[in-house]
Amino acid sequence: MSKNYYQLINRVDQRSNPDLFQMKALYAEENATSKLFENKKLANAVVYIYVQKAMKGVAPDYTTNSKIAANQVEAHLKKSHGKEVHFERQGSVMTNTHILKDNDIDLVQITNKSKGVDHVRLQSTLANPSLLNPIEHKNLKKHSDDFSQYAGNQLSDLKNIRTQSEIILESTYKEVDIQKENSIYVLVSSPKRDVDVVIATYYKGIDYMKTNLNHRRGIQIYNKKLDSLSNVDYPFWSIKRINERSILTNGRLKNMIRFMKNVKYDCDTIDNKGAIRSFHINAICYNIDVKRYQYAYFLDLLPVINDELIQILNNKSYRDNIKSVDGTEIIFEKDCDKKLLEISFLQFEISQILTDLDLKNKNFI
Repeated sequence: MSKNYYQLINRVDQRSNPDLFQMKALYAEENATSKLFENKKLANAVVYIYVQKAMKGVAPDYTTNSKIAANQVEAHLKKSHGKEVHFERQGSVMTNTHILKDNDIDLVQITNKSKGVDHVRLQSTLANPSLLNPIEHKNLKKHSDDFSQYAGNQLSDLKNIRTQSEIILESTYKEVDIQKENSIYVLVSSPKRDVDVVIATYYKGIDYMKTNLNHRRGIQIYNKKLDSLSNVDYPFWSIKRINERSILTNGRLKNMIRFMKNVKYDCDTIDNKGAIRSFHINAICYNIDVKRYQYAYFLDLLPVINDELIQILNNKSYRDNIKSVDGTEIIFEKDCDKKLLEISFLQFEISQILTDLDLKNKNFI
């Protein structure tokens, strides 16, 4: 075989289950059958075990402790900030697609004093009422009537929250990094977890104002170094979309995301902080037609992923239409050459795993 799967299995175990919690089976793992790999003896092969473990992700009990750690940090901050901030969670923990034992969870502190508003689109959309249903028009009209320019200084508010948070966390925890531009790093000792604390403001985009659904709200993250706000992101919409599609596919979407993350992490030719990040892997897997994998056995997800990566590499018009999970960004628009290079590395790694599975399958027949 082309890889040292014993070593890869050990790495996956260290990342996904360092505390050695009991792991659950994949969807219908015992009863489902593969269209491509029919021999049941294959289940004893190390390549089979690696794929299985790489898809399972982090032990649920470990994830629960990550959330407990974030709750502890929130409790300390809430004592000081009071009603000035609202707390949210973002990141792969909220979709259960995380694989690493570090950088476990993002705790987002959101100011209650002010919000960003897409006022230009609000007014232009209201100017075309025939394109709106009655509820949308009513909601937009209320947002327009209630709109008023914030009299304070939003950046100053966020800077104060950041400064105050640094003081609180440094006085509470032994290991705190306040030098990061977009977040404060905290190491919680019990349970031992990394928590990143982000300071942000809500952003009311047109889709939120049409519906008033909380998961359609955007956020803008405060950058300490630049004293500025990031572009608008819609993490809660992304979380909801991934979770809902994974329910539709009985967990298969998340299995593919975790598998790609693990393969990327173990690929020596890809920098873990390279061009392809979790954001892009989420988008690539989410873009795959559900009909191609909705009822697939877990081994049969590999050719689905492999075919998708080949399509991305060879078909410019196809990849140019792949958007982020929240639908706001074309993921190959920037740094395309670097991303394609890393995609080619990923595709090569997955094709090798497929070859090893095929060889083992034939050997057992």
